[in-house]
Amino acid sequence: MDAVEALRSIRFDLLEYIQEKVIVDLDNDGRLPVEFTRKRKKYYINRVIGFFKTGSNWPINAFLVETEDEDVYFLYFYFMDSISRGTFNAGCWVLSFRVLNDHELMALYRRDRKMLLNMTLKRVVDFHGHLCPELVIGARVSEYAQKIFPDRGFSLVAENSTSAIDAIQILLGLTMGNQRLKILDFGKHNYTFMLKTKQKAFMLSLKKLRYNDEDEYRMLSDKIRNSEAAIDEVVNFQEILDNRSKMLLELNLDELFDLKEVAWESPFVEMPTLYCTCRSCGQEVLADFTVAYHDNLYCMRCFQQINTECARYRLH
Repeated sequence: MDAVEALRSIRFDLLEYIQEKVIVDLDNDGRLPVEFTRKRKKYYINRVIGFFKTGSNWPINAFLVETEDEDVYFLYFYFMDSISRGTFNAGCWVLSFRVLNDHELMALYRRDRKMLLNMTLKRVVDFHGHLCPELVIGARVSEYAQKIFPDRGFSLVAENSTSAIDAIQILLGLTMGNQRLKILDFGKHNYTFMLKTKQKAFMLSLKKLRYNDEDEYRMLSDKIRNSEAAIDEVVNFQEILDNRSKMLLELNLDELFDLKEVAWESPFVEMPTLYCTCRSCGQEVLADFTVAYHDNLYCMRCFQQINTECARYRLH
């Protein structure tokens, strides 16, 4: 079970509540649990899915963990007093709950807790690992492209490197490897389609959308980024992401994107790979990514170092 699915289960209260004291073994640094003992049975922890705070002024003391039998538990340390906070000495470990797995749920409950997806989007989710708003945007970009360019005779320049790219690669078959996809990461949902036969280009741009959750989104994302979030806050943040994904799936394509014609450039041509040797580091580098300098070829990284030295000593 991945983190997203576990958080959705917690939100829908698909849990077995335990609330028992347990014995926990920590790693060498004393920061993460590696196993816990409940009723004389040891549970080895395969991975820590997430870590949280149970109090706003407390250090990280709660963990969502997956055991070797693939069950997911929520485990936290209860501090006896404020002096001991920051160490797992004065207090006790509590096993709070276990997330129910699919085998324990009737089919109806499984459908309710998982977002309803068509089979096309399910392929993308299976490839990417989970559903998120950026992935949905990529799927809707692909849907728009298939609608207005049905022959698929185009290359694409994408101005971001978000999860949207995974959806585009799966649904449109454009990849970095076949050289029909180029990424210029400006952090924008702009997608320029270059039609080979018509020698025309069109840019698809995401419109400015209002989700009516922007303030809460920023507050929670900052807390999660700074490892200051409680598990309830992380669950709420996942709900926000799910609601955004639903909204993006439900909007009409014209409500999501603007389309305009832009200057056409020659589409990318798949060429055999040609390598050269960098004069400085001696490593092989694609010829198109070399820089010629004083009759030698350099990779970009080495050339940047050389050029920095030139600028420092005014040796241009």
